[in-house]
Amino acid sequence: MKLKIRLVLIAMTIVLMATSLGAVAAFVLIRNNASSRVIDQLQIDQAATEVGSKIANFLEKGPLALTRMQRLVDEHFLDLDDSERMVTYLIAEMRADRDLTWLSYSKAQTGAFIGVTRREGMLVLNRAAIDVDGGKPREWEIRADGTRVALAAVLQVPYDPRTAPWFLLGLQAIQPRWTDLYKFAEGQWGVSTVLRMRSPSSADGGGVATADFHLRVVDDFLSGLRIGRSGRATVIVPQPLGDPVVLGGGALPPETKTALDGMKNNISARDSRVAKVATGVFGNLVGNAPIVMDTRALTTASGRPWFLAVMVPAEEINGPIQQATRDTLLVILAFLALGVVVAVGMARLITRPIWKISEDMRRVGELHLSTTAPAPSFINELDMMGQTLAAMKACLRSFALYVPRELVRATLSSGRDIEPGGEIRTLTVMFTDVADFTKIAEPLSPEQASRELGSYFDILEDAITECGGLLDKFMGDGTMALFNAPNLLPDHAARACEAALTVQEHLVAFNTQRQAEGMMPFHTRIGLALGQAMVGNIGSSHRLAYTAIGDVVNLSSHLESLSKVYGTAILADGAVWESSGNQFEWRHLDRVAVAGREALVELYELLGRKGEVDSAKLRTRDLHEAALGSLIEGDFDRAELGFTAIVSADPRDHAAGVLLAYTLETRQTLAAARASGWRGVHVYTSKRPI
Repeated sequence: MKLKIRLVLIAMTIVLMATSLGAVAAFVLIRNNASSRVIDQLQIDQAATEVGSKIANFLEKGPLALTRMQRLVDEHFLDLDDSERMVTYLIAEMRADRDLTWLSYSKAQTGAFIGVTRREGMLVLNRAAIDVDGGKPREWEIRADGTRVALAAVLQVPYDPRTAPWFLLGLQAIQPRWTDLYKFAEGQWGVSTVLRMRSPSSADGGGVATADFHLRVVDDFLSGLRIGRSGRATVIVPQPLGDPVVLGGGALPPETKTALDGMKNNISARDSRVAKVATGVFGNLVGNAPIVMDTRALTTASGRPWFLAVMVPAEEINGPIQQATRDTLLVILAFLALGVVVAVGMARLITRPIWKISEDMRRVGELHLSTTAPAPSFINELDMMGQTLAAMKACLRSFALYVPRELVRATLSSGRDIEPGGEIRTLTVMFTDVADFTKIAEPLSPEQASRELGSYFDILEDAITECGGLLDKFMGDGTMALFNAPNLLPDHAARACEAALTVQEHLVAFNTQRQAEGMMPFHTRIGLALGQAMVGNIGSSHRLAYTAIGDVVNLSSHLESLSKVYGTAILADGAVWESSGNQFEWRHLDRVAVAGREALVELYELLGRKGEVDSAKLRTRDLHEAALGSLIEGDFDRAELGFTAIVSADPRDHAAGVLLAYTLETRQTLAAARASGWRGVHVYTSKRPI
């Protein structure tokens, strides 16, 4: 009883304090007339800051596109001398960002121009070169399926971009720079961001890239912006010669247009390089409708600022304040009338177990499951809730051992029940298997075999997790891992390769210790494949598992099995090789057709990281790929010589021995092979070759 009385008194004290604070707040709001002008200026300043940020983000798309292009050139993903690859890249960028009007690249040495523009709802490729068709531009429509349809070029005279002022500015631009407004070759006024493109591999020293905006695009963007119900934003662009240009000024309300005209008259080319900020209230501009206006300079990379003008009717700012004052008074009166009822309700709420458990519950939601026992409490409800929470944490710790921790954390944070379903996603799938595990486990008891296998699995899981992958399931002594699910990994192929190499490296120390103890080593075969799969919660209505299904999963399993045939440690398909970047050394091992698949598969052996593979292995790799090329072309004699040379130099190269035997066998049936359309495909008809 004493506890309940104390709780009620605490509740009443809280209510009285809140009531007093509410009364003070109401008094301050009633006295707001003296400070309304300050509030006006603060709110219009905030609105101007937000609009300025939106405009800056819009215009930043140009510099970002050029910076991204230069980064791809620096990383050798984009070759300035490869015009077709440049065309493909420009088309992809224009499709990704619909606000850009032009994206182009012009060579400094030859004046060759490649550009993609948006015209009448379609993408248009424009190319011009002095030595082609007299320098006249040629144009093609780029359709959705990637095909090109020739168009009649808008510009029918020779075009050399090197004579344009923007090109001269771009040659000096080591960072993206803005031009002044100018008329584009097709007759439209606009503004450009320019950047000098350089590449160590380019033979001609690079050129200039541009990202262009038609003024119409910027004007449409600003015309669509609204501040509040009827507030507007415009940008005033001073010109070296002539009157300033107003963007976003179409169809302005009369009172707003009057305020803008007064601002525009104060800006001229003479003071356009001086950043001015002026904020004020202009009353009674039209009838009885005062305007709150904020103007400020938006500095561009060219050094000449553009001026932002944000105009909002004063009623939109002051009206909510006055209404808030009246509403606050009504709320306070209602609060006072219901004080007793609220006090009783708060007294009841305080008896619930919240205070000491709330922080622990928050950490449980983040999957931080401490093993600390709950603090005892003399309040039965708190004590029971603490015991229940401790039991729940113990269950979650056990659950996290059966399900990947990332999935448990995602489930807790979502707050929803897991439902069957998934999504199509491009993955890199890894299958692993221990070679001769039956021989390893034969002399061991089941408990010893389980412990040894657990230590081996720790090595796999650590390497896969560190590279961002998910060890999806254990299958006897084999595993299946996913990269790019559930977490998105743009470089998932490279991460999977890194994980595979890390596993093999860590197994060296692991096996050294095992052999020192007189036990057989663990040799792991790894298969990597890249492709689309259905990934998500898959299973029955009573039991689900997060996994992936699809052809790429089967292919990865095939590759792991094929590694036994070729005597390789890490075997990947061509998609992994192509997507993993240039940081690894590979051997093009064979061209095969596996059971259950009609398409041929290019096999690649992952040799190691760049700079870490010894020269002898690289020379053998080169000999192997040359012999394989001869085999694919049907030159069996040259292929035999190549594979024989490898086997003679290194009899342990099992892959060369397999292909030598295959070459000799195929040459005996040469006529049949050519009659069936020989493509150098090594056909395997069983799922698990031996």
